[in-house]
Amino acid sequence: MRLRNTIIVLVLFAIVGGYAFIVGRYSQTEATQKLLDVKQDDIAKIELKYSDRDIVLERDKGKPWRIVKPIGADADQAQAGNLARAIADGVLVRTVDDKPADLAPFGLKPPTTTVTVTTFDNKTPPSIEVGKSTPIGFNTYVRLSNSPAVLLTEGAFSAGMNKTVNDLRVRDLMAFKLDDVQKLTIARDNGQAVEIDRDGDNWKIVKPAAYGADDTAVRMALSTLVNARASDFISDAPANVNQYGLEKPHLTATVVLKNGEQQSMLFGFKQNEQGKSGIYVRRGERAPVYAVAEYVMTSLDKSPLDFRDKTIVKFDPESVETVKVKNSDGEFTLKRAAGGKWDVIVGGKTSEGDIPVVERLLNQFRDLKGESIVADPMPSAQPFGLDNPALEITLTGKDGRELGTVRLAKISVKPTVPAIPGEPPQRTEYYANSSGSKAVYSLSDFSFAQLNKPAPLYMANAPASAAPQAAASPAK
Repeated sequence: MRLRNTIIVLVLFAIVGGYAFIVGRYSQTEATQKLLDVKQDDIAKIELKYSDRDIVLERDKGKPWRIVKPIGADADQAQAGNLARAIADGVLVRTVDDKPADLAPFGLKPPTTTVTVTTFDNKTPPSIEVGKSTPIGFNTYVRLSNSPAVLLTEGAFSAGMNKTVNDLRVRDLMAFKLDDVQKLTIARDNGQAVEIDRDGDNWKIVKPAAYGADDTAVRMALSTLVNARASDFISDAPANVNQYGLEKPHLTATVVLKNGEQQSMLFGFKQNEQGKSGIYVRRGERAPVYAVAEYVMTSLDKSPLDFRDKTIVKFDPESVETVKVKNSDGEFTLKRAAGGKWDVIVGGKTSEGDIPVVERLLNQFRDLKGESIVADPMPSAQPFGLDNPALEITLTGKDGRELGTVRLAKISVKPTVPAIPGEPPQRTEYYANSSGSKAVYSLSDFSFAQLNKPAPLYMANAPASAAPQAAASPAK
């Protein structure tokens, strides 16, 4: 009995092992056959021949691709690389007809595209003639130049070979690293200009007057320039640029790099072709005319006030001895006490301050920035509500000197045009100015609310009923 069981087990093992061998032997995936025996990295030249155009790309070993026909231009390396990869990876699905009597039914008389490559060792594999797509299965008919047979390849191959010069051209207009920029100048056609120079790790406005610059605004402008892409290629050798508004451009943005190199972009008219919305541009150092998205120009068409540092008051929180606050509730003072503590003084009574809350106020006040500089100098305080501010904060240093006073206003403004249905009949605006500047800044409601808080909120064990209150101000 035991012997019989052993024999049965051995037979079962033999059956299972034999089945596994047969499945493994005969179900191996057949190796994919390529149209051409060529590797992407070995391709040095690609020729694309169409009924109405020829395009030729070339590269030297280790060098980038260039378009050499019908124009001489830098190629988009990603596009050129994808093209070379698609050619090298072209798959032979199957043979349709070894000796077709007529090529026309396959779209191969003539072919829509003829693709020829040359390798770095000067070998030229057979050209690939591309026909039309199959009605079922989404494959493409192709033929190799060294054989009469009609073959099938994957459907994406046809689309991948259908290129124009504009598809393959590099669309980058300016090439520089932000950290290499030493100077940025933006000049308008009315003669106004702003010049911003690097000052160590920061930026400063030097024209039309000397001011600190908003580093974020400057870097955003530089990023807009270096990331600008051509949306359209207008003319490589324009005889006259007047028609594009580039003889006297509306705006000229120029960067000067640390090595002395200068790059400029000139902005002209809006495109006049139907369905187009770009702006005509050219590089100041080059002839071709391109188009870019309209936002590129609007992002750069800024005034000196837009690039100004919008910090409202500058101070070191560690140097502050007292913070005097006036708001609609009255007045109170935050005073530094021994042992790193703070006192809150209201109506002659002193309470222990909540240290983290007071320190957070100082940090918020130090970081307070206007959303924009509305005017400099401020023509009058009354239109901005600053003749009767909703909030006034004065900082005094440990030496008894005033570090700065900031006045903040909240006003209601009625629209000057008929209101849109559903729109509030008036809006609220916030403004600020400081004793250290003649400028008036616009503020966000959030920034105003962060500073406009009642005295109890700064006390240790603040009453639960205490809450920030918006200061009232009469409508203007």
